[in-house]
Amino acid sequence: MIQNYSVWHDHTPAYTEVLGGRLGTTVKVRLKTLSKPETVQLLLPISGEINELKARAIPAVDGEGHWFEADLPLHQYRTPYGWHLAFHNDSYYFTQAGITRVRRGYRDFFQYLAEHTVPEWVFKSCFYQIFVDRFRNGNTEADVRDNEYLYPAPETVEVHNRVDPERAKRFVPKPVMKAEWGTPPDRKGDVHAHYGGDLEGITEAIPYLNDLGVNALWLTPIFESPSNHKYDTKDYRAVDPHFGGRRAFDEMLAKAHMSGIKIILDGVFNHTGDLHEMFQKALYNPTIPERTLFTWHGSDTPTYEAFFGVPTLPKVDYSSELAFQEFIDGPNSVVRYWLRAGIDGWRLDVAQMIGRKGTDEGNLEVHRRLKKAAREENPQAFIFGERFFDAEHALDGRGEDAVMNYHGFGLPIMEWLAQANGRFEPVQARAEEVVDLMWDAYQALPPQVALSQVNLIDSHDVARSLYRLGNDKNKLRVALSLLYTYVGVPCMFYGTEIGLTQFEEGTMPFCRVTMPWDEKEWDLDLLAFTRKLIELRKSHIALQQGSLRFLLGSNDTIAYERSYTHASGKVDRVVVAASNQLTPRIISLDLPSGTYRNAITGEEVNPERVQLSGSLVLVAE
Repeated sequence: MIQNYSVWHDHTPAYTEVLGGRLGTTVKVRLKTLSKPETVQLLLPISGEINELKARAIPAVDGEGHWFEADLPLHQYRTPYGWHLAFHNDSYYFTQAGITRVRRGYRDFFQYLAEHTVPEWVFKSCFYQIFVDRFRNGNTEADVRDNEYLYPAPETVEVHNRVDPERAKRFVPKPVMKAEWGTPPDRKGDVHAHYGGDLEGITEAIPYLNDLGVNALWLTPIFESPSNHKYDTKDYRAVDPHFGGRRAFDEMLAKAHMSGIKIILDGVFNHTGDLHEMFQKALYNPTIPERTLFTWHGSDTPTYEAFFGVPTLPKVDYSSELAFQEFIDGPNSVVRYWLRAGIDGWRLDVAQMIGRKGTDEGNLEVHRRLKKAAREENPQAFIFGERFFDAEHALDGRGEDAVMNYHGFGLPIMEWLAQANGRFEPVQARAEEVVDLMWDAYQALPPQVALSQVNLIDSHDVARSLYRLGNDKNKLRVALSLLYTYVGVPCMFYGTEIGLTQFEEGTMPFCRVTMPWDEKEWDLDLLAFTRKLIELRKSHIALQQGSLRFLLGSNDTIAYERSYTHASGKVDRVVVAASNQLTPRIISLDLPSGTYRNAITGEEVNPERVQLSGSLVLVAE
């Protein structure tokens, strides 16, 4: 939704006194309007009715226009509110939906979230995702050997299918293999090919990561498991020996922290591996407590619920309190164990699927208990979930801090740039509908939650961004410019910064290519460009905690402003324009007067006449 400058309110200090205020207190909220109204009222739903609280005129905080202030009472955890402005011959409402003559529904109101804080380090972070087996080999002696053990080969799976003995028999064990670094992943080696990446390799790469500028790592699972991806955990309290074991983990964690890098581990709490001790105990013994950890069908055969029906991935049943005790919030749960070991948070695998009896029933209860336990161990722990679809219902601040923002950023942006979806089917996505979707996803969330969303353009589960963009690095620069400037926390998949692509159409396993460490294989210009974007993100509070205002959403062009208005009225402002067409075009941006410079080149730019080719990031002086 395109918004102008005639009236404004947001979550930054000039407009909202404080975020996360305590229940039972009041918070000062302020509105700015360029035209002088006769009255301004704060609209506040209380006990099912909309209360109209008169706002008082105050001196202009920034020296411009007319400012009004009201006291927002915090009677509930999540408080929707809006504004009503009355003029001599007109009146209108102002909400997240902008200026309207008719009152909008509560979903479009501004949202105040009481007593919710985000770990202070998160807003300043630039995440980097590492698929451990493919990033760097730091100890060849720990590598998996050809034929070291057998692992069942997966077949085409059916959603939410029960595992029956006949189906399980079709998963034929095959020997694992040691793959040569640099060879492209293929279907034959999908889960069987181990390339040798390990935690010692990540430790060796810390100087590289520091030079790149990233300051938080999300690692795919590191716990003991027979597959190369480790999402089929055998032992949640043991680091896989092929990744270097506990010694390598402790060394990596200590050196990362010394270098200013946070570590997020991947928590697979929806399912275990079939080699997990508790599953093995429960498999043929229906009388032991461990049996309640999984969902069984029938009494004569071991038929059970599994992730997408894959026999090696039995689904955990959270109707069992034992499941909570073991994984979530028991005194020695897995969640607590690794936070005590020093990690900085959890990424939760398939967060939307976790629940009772093979379903997602009780999903939010699991996440709320997990979040509570995590914060008890470390008040600065960051918890984000993998929710591939619309996650608005889960983002109330009581469960995950955030989710992987496929819905509100990654999917629409990449479909718009690639003009194809993740299955490589043509999609004629237009700027107008992309902006509408992104704004809708943003405005429905309380500000602390929106600012915490983990934005990404690719990951270990989807095709690499460069490949999706036809290996066009200019288009990749557009995607990266959006990634590091949009609302939320940027997360880049390893190798994107040097132009790493894949060699076959599809998602897994083709996107999980090995990181090349010969600089002759790197695109150094792209690397330098990415470094500048990372530094820009880390140095501008507008990009870390600023509000969002869309300026353009048409003619294949998207433009938006990120601004942070300090309590003094001083404004930090960054403006971004992007096109999915690389041919040069002239655009005009409606911005406040001032000097604007290209954030990459330092050149002064006239926003009223901008030559756009791909993307442009402007910083207001």
